[in-house]
Amino acid sequence: MQEKDTDKLLHSLKQAENFQTVFAETKPHTINPAVKDFLNQWLIKKNISKSAVLKKAGIAEATGYQYFDGKRNPSREKMTALAIGFSLTLEETNELMKKTGYAQLYPKHQWDAVVIYGLSHQLTLAQIDDHLYEAGLKTFGD
Repeated sequence: MQEKDTDKLLHSLKQAENFQTVFAETKPHTINPAVKDFLNQWLIKKNISKSAVLKKAGIAEATGYQYFDGKRNPSREKMTALAIGFSLTLEETNELMKKTGYAQLYPKHQWDAVVIYGLSHQLTLAQIDDHLYEAGLKTFGD
């Protein structure tokens, strides 16, 4: 099925006469923010293990496995750490954020700007944390 443009979806919803009909037509094109599904898709795409992602993300395995199993949802900060653990690009990170219902990284937000720099330069979580600390911002470990 071909993905429907967001503007076209919005237009369909705004112009619809009947909710049931328009919902049936637009539902296949909407995202289901089941975090575990997107995380597990990235495991396959990146051919990496959960434990490797969690180690690189600085997330305890007990907590991290609950994210992958859908028992818990990570905060925006933890989702960002997971993106770093997956070694995602900025574009991939923003795609993950958007599809899981979180705000994309925004360059005018100081914390986000440091993370954007780190992702763009393929820095580790520890290196990004150092930059956050130097900037007087909340680190991933805080």
